[in-house]
Amino acid sequence: MKTRKYVLLIWILLLTGNLSAQNELNYKLLKINKKIDSVLRQKSQQFEAELQRIDQQLQHKKITPEEAETEKKRLAKQYAEDLDYAIYKLTSDLKKISKGTHVTDTTINNRTAYKIRKIRFYRKSYYDKCPEKHKNTYAYLFLSTGLNNVISDDKINSIESSPYGYIQSRFFETGIDWKTNFVHEKVFLVYGFSFVWNTLKPTGNRYHVLTNDTVNIIPYPYDLERSKLRHIWLRLPISLEINIPDSNHNHLSASAGIYGKFKLTTKQKLTYFANGNSHDEILKNDYTIPYFAYGIKGSIGGTNWHIYADYDITPLFKKEHKHLISLGVKWRL
Repeated sequence: MKTRKYVLLIWILLLTGNLSAQNELNYKLLKINKKIDSVLRQKSQQFEAELQRIDQQLQHKKITPEEAETEKKRLAKQYAEDLDYAIYKLTSDLKKISKGTHVTDTTINNRTAYKIRKIRFYRKSYYDKCPEKHKNTYAYLFLSTGLNNVISDDKINSIESSPYGYIQSRFFETGIDWKTNFVHEKVFLVYGFSFVWNTLKPTGNRYHVLTNDTVNIIPYPYDLERSKLRHIWLRLPISLEINIPDSNHNHLSASAGIYGKFKLTTKQKLTYFANGNSHDEILKNDYTIPYFAYGIKGSIGGTNWHIYADYDITPLFKKEHKHLISLGVKWRL
C-alpha cells in the first residue's frame, strides 16, 4: 500500500515538473515570437520611410527617375539583408530553446511563420547567388610603400631635427592579409604577415659608425653619393577594422592594432668617390638594432587602399631613445 502511494507521489511530481517546463518553454517561445513581430514591423516602417524620402526627392527633382530606381533597389537589398540577419539570430535562439522539443513554424502565429519561410527562401537563394559575399574569412596579397624616419623621446616635433632625410628615407612592404568577419560584414579582425625593407639615409655627407655599443652619425672622409642603413623585417600585425558602406557598394574603413616584427638582416651601403673613381662598400653589422621589436598601427582608407601609420615602441638603437615611425600607402591586390 505504501509503495503505491510513493509511486503516485512520484508520478504527480513528474507531471507537475513537465507542466512547469512546458509553460516556461511556451513563455520563451511567445517572447521570441513578439521580438520577431517587432523586428518585422520596425524594418518595414524604416523601409517605407526611406521610400517616401526617395519619392519626395524625385518630386522636387533633386534626383532623376533612374537614380531613384537605383536607390530603391539598393535599399531593398540592404533592408532584406538586415532583416535576414536579425531574423536569423532570433530563429537561432528559437532552435536553442526548443532543443529536444518538436517545434515547427506553426508554434508561432501564422503571419510571422509565413514571413519567416519567405526570409529563409530569400537567404538560401541570395547565398547561392553571392557566396563570395558571405565568406567568413578573406585573403589578400598587398603592396605598400612610403616614408620612414625617427622621433626622439616620444616627441613628434623632434622629427624636425632628425638626422635622416624626409624623402630619401623610404620603405617597401609586401605580404598577405587575412580578414575574418566579426559583425555582419562591418567589423573584421585583420591579421597576416609581411616582409618590410626599411631604409634610413643620413643628411649631409655622413654615415653610421658603431663605437662601444653606441651608434653615431659622423662625416665620411670622402664624397658620398649614397649612404643608407637598410634593415629587413618579418612583420606579424593584428588589428580591428571597421567598415562603413556607402551608396556605391564600396566602403570606408578605419583600423587600429599592434604588430611584432623579427629582424632578418641589417647592413649599411656606401657609394663614394676617391681618386677620381666611384667605390661601393657594404658594411654588415647589427648596429644595436634589436632582433625583435613591436609597435602600434592605424589606418584609414577605401575598399582596396589604405593610408596608414606605424610607430615602433621599441627603440631603433640599443642606447638611443629614437623610435621608427612610418607613413605609407597600402594596396590590396
